[in-house]
Amino acid sequence: MSKPLPSDPSPNDTVRIRQVALCTDDIWRDEKQLVTELDIAGVHRDPPNVFEMRNTVFAVGETFLEILQPVADTAPSARFLAKHGGPGGYMLLLQVGDREAARARVDALGVRVVFDAPLSRVHGVEASSLHLHPGDTGGTLISLDTMDPPDGWAWGGRAWQGHAHTGVVDGIVGVELRSADPDVLAERFGRLVGRQVGDDRTIELDGGVVRVVSGPDGSPDQLTAVEMRATDRTRVGETVVVSGTELRLV
Repeated sequence: MSKPLPSDPSPNDTVRIRQVALCTDDIWRDEKQLVTELDIAGVHRDPPNVFEMRNTVFAVGETFLEILQPVADTAPSARFLAKHGGPGGYMLLLQVGDREAARARVDALGVRVVFDAPLSRVHGVEASSLHLHPGDTGGTLISLDTMDPPDGWAWGGRAWQGHAHTGVVDGIVGVELRSADPDVLAERFGRLVGRQVGDDRTIELDGGVVRVVSGPDGSPDQLTAVEMRATDRTRVGETVVVSGTELRLV
């Protein structure tokens, strides 16, 4: 299905699902649901920021689920709610091992960068971030982030390692993107991350997968589901719907 890539990625050119953000119209309702149904802990809130939102970041093992809500009509997340008619999957944050290689792929595809946070120290971690224009990537808003040390995660605050609850789930291992033109989206996403696309439109990343599925004609692309590894194996196969997004226990 996918055209051959120029070369295999280098050992340092890792791409990992590290955080998924969901946009809601009621953050307190959805926080309570996550704690009640998945027993995960909120570990960080951002201060007032340029994105005009309030948020809570939950630790899911060493990965993260963020719930955010706009606080102004001018916020990008407010436009998202209006476009999609309510809550839904908002953003996919991928941790990359080689920022230069990732940026080269972005530039080669002609993808616009809408927010560029160069390497700086945040919560004790050397972190950088590139937010990509969803009109160019398709699928969803995507961020390409680097962390040093690699097992750190600046956006989770300083103390997340000591507060992760893993009795029900312990990691985000997959994301589903829906598109009215799924073949085009899968091909573009594969090239963005430098990975082959399977016949079922699955892109294998480091420790996780991105699946592209078909959506109704004329519908906007959207992140529709998150797969979480269940530590409580009696709950495998369950789905919890939070912020208009399916959280599937696998």
